[in-house]
Amino acid sequence: MQKQDQKNIASGFGGTLKTGTRPALLIIDYQCAFTQPELSPFASPCEDQLESTNKLIDAMRSLGPIVFTSVAYDVNAADVGPWIQKNPNLATLLRGTRHVQLDERLHYDRNEDLLIYKTQASAFFGTPLAAFLARHGVDMLLVAGTTTSGCVRASVVDAVQSGFAPFVVEEAVCDRSAEQHKSNLIDMQSKYAEVVSVTSMLDELNALRKSVTSKESNTCV
Repeated sequence: MQKQDQKNIASGFGGTLKTGTRPALLIIDYQCAFTQPELSPFASPCEDQLESTNKLIDAMRSLGPIVFTSVAYDVNAADVGPWIQKNPNLATLLRGTRHVQLDERLHYDRNEDLLIYKTQASAFFGTPLAAFLARHGVDMLLVAGTTTSGCVRASVVDAVQSGFAPFVVEEAVCDRSAEQHKSNLIDMQSKYAEVVSVTSMLDELNALRKSVTSKESNTCV
């Protein structure tokens, strides 16, 4: 877990979010444009993060829903909005192109998982994500993806505002800037989320699976 900012702690921040029993996994924008440097300037090296994300995916199977997101725009990029003024390269993230396809290394199952295409930073903005999580009774949202300082942070803030406790898995998120990655993990831990290790989260999911299996066994006739 990241160290917390002492001034935030002094102001009263730094509490701990409780783990739940109905988890979901949100994987933000591990699309080719963000994972393959030879394809796009948006990308950053993330092989280790993808490996950690796949461990989470495998551990989550049958425990709760898994949601992937991808930033994707219409062919004329009319749905980008003013965000494109900050980065004209957003116009390369067009629907139907390789840039918006999920990285093939991910353990994505199109028959089970939900893939949401979004146009803004947050996975919640203008998407059915909040309603989907509510329908599944989610009380614990695991978060992986890119970038830590951008779409991950925006989604985490919207998650806690929407009533879903976010747990950011440190080894499963990445950023083009090491400095922004670190500072945003510290800030999210202080204010909006729990930043946890992949090992501790896998242990949590394993314990939850055992609990579910035990309850199912006790209800058998």
